Amino acid sequence: MFQSPFQINTSTGNYNEGCDLNAISGAIANQWSIYKKGDGTLNIVRTTDQNTANKGLQISADGNTLTFNGSVIAGTGATNGATNCSVNYSAGNPILQGVNSADPIGSFYSDGAKVYWRARPLTMGSIPP
Repeated sequence: MFQSPFQINTSTGNYNEGCDLNAISGAIANQWSIYKKGDGTLNIVRTTDQNTANKGLQISADGNTLTFNGSVIAGTGATNGATNCSVNYSAGNPILQGVNSADPIGSFYSDGAKVYWRARPLTMGSIPP
């Protein structure tokens, strides 16, 4: 249990909770790493995959792009439908701002205050336990 928050080093470096202080290499099974790479990106990845290309969650150095396993899911250069101020939801379908449509593929749309599906507003509310 942490007594206070931790901080990611502003230079290239790793934060690895649960490390063996006597080891100089390797990974603990099921351990995750949060680290800043030399290109300035912030990464969250399973430690065993940290040297594998296109693995884990990555925030670009400028903070404008979010990538998961190599696919840009939000921000500049977004792929898989996540373009024009959108973020992918399940199955790679986008939630777009500015395109309200009755399209039969079921795209979502947000005008900023409401979310629509096939040009119909969705009702949001809490569900009692």
